[in-house]
Amino acid sequence: MKWNSAKELMTTDVKTVEADWPLDRVAQFLIDHEISGAPVVENDKLMGVISLTDLARHNSTAGDPATADPSAYYRHELEAQYSEEDLSTLRVTESDETTAEHVMTPQVYDVNERTPIQQVARVMHRGGIHRVFVTENDEIRGIITAMDMLQVVAEEL
Repeated sequence: MKWNSAKELMTTDVKTVEADWPLDRVAQFLIDHEISGAPVVENDKLMGVISLTDLARHNSTAGDPATADPSAYYRHELEAQYSEEDLSTLRVTESDETTAEHVMTPQVYDVNERTPIQQVARVMHRGGIHRVFVTENDEIRGIITAMDMLQVVAEEL
C-alpha cells in the first residue's frame, strides 16, 4: 500500500490520559492498552504527551530532591524573574499525589491530515519523538507512531 498523507496512515482510535490522573492510573492505562505513550488532555484540549519514559524518569528521581532544601533549587531558577522580596516567600511543598500533568512533556508535535508522510517522518526525526498527533482545530483526529512509520518503510522495501 502506498501512503501519501497523514490521514491514510494515522490510527483514529486515540487513547487519551486525563491531566488529573494519578501516575499509577496512567501506568496501568498504558499497560492495559499496550501502548508506550498517550496524549494528555484536559477538557478535551491537548495539553501534552506522557510516555513510559516520563514515568520512569519521574520514578527514578522521586524522593531525591536536587538539594537538601528543594526551594533553593527553584529559587535559583527564578532569581532572574522575581524580586528578592517575592522570593523570600517561596515555599515548596510536595504533593501527596503527582498527576499526569506534572510529569507529561508539554511539547506536542502535530500535523494535519493532509501532511505528506515524508514530512511526518521529518517532524518525528528532527524532534526525536516516537509519536505525532494529527489534529484539526486543536482536536486530536489521529496518531502516527514510530511503529507506523516502520510499517511504511517495510512495505516500501
